[in-house]
Amino acid sequence: MKSKGLRISDSRPLSKINVLNVSPIDILEFIDYGQDLKWAILDLEATGELGEEKWRQLDQFDIAKGKITKIEWKDLFNTSRKFEQVIWITIIGTKNCNNLYQYNSDFKMYESCEIVIEIVDGGCCEVFSHDHLLIEKISKNFKEVEYLEPDWNKNQINT
Repeated sequence: MKSKGLRISDSRPLSKINVLNVSPIDILEFIDYGQDLKWAILDLEATGELGEEKWRQLDQFDIAKGKITKIEWKDLFNTSRKFEQVIWITIIGTKNCNNLYQYNSDFKMYESCEIVIEIVDGGCCEVFSHDHLLIEKISKNFKEVEYLEPDWNKNQINT
């Protein structure tokens, strides 16, 4: 297996519940070579003042139908700074633009892409990367972390 994974569950109190205290920008800031990869957003449910028209009108129905939003590193980085709350997002970074598509198998996505960042139901952030030093660097900056293998959910994999 090429990838190593990390689940981050750091939270902060909001009203009477705890909410995830990790945003995509908190992960992207650790990636020194983002401009060398091809990027796409596969899933997105978030709030924030995103500014550009193309982001304000991002059609979640299109994403659900399997379309993806390809994005340049600079735009991904700048847009991620504007998220106020992220409920659901999947971001992939890869050297090979043929790997920018909707995956039926998480395992295949983790092994095909150099970096995968997922926020799942606003409850945790999972990061998988071929760059094991990146995973270590990220883990040292959060309190509630758990290491994952790419096949940690092998009973749920759709092939």
